[in-house]
Amino acid sequence: MGRILFFVLLALAIYIAWRYLRMQRRSDGADPRDRPRPNDASAPEAIVRCDSCGLNLPQSEALPAPGAEPRRWYCCEEHRRQGTAR
Repeated sequence: MGRILFFVLLALAIYIAWRYLRMQRRSDGADPRDRPRPNDASAPEAIVRCDSCGLNLPQSEALPAPGAEPRRWYCCEEHRRQGTAR
């Protein structure tokens, strides 16, 4: 009877130690499953159309027409010159 009680207590101690270590790893961020994932869904960027050739490109890469209302966008400097010459 004493041996059975010894092994039950030993198994219980191992289980408690395993749970404790697992909780410590989670709080330290060592568990790769608990790390925050990078934000893959960044804010969408507006897409504009070149007024000369019709190419669609991100607004940050487009060249605006100087002083045009409503705003017109161009894909390159040559198209911007052609558009402002009209």
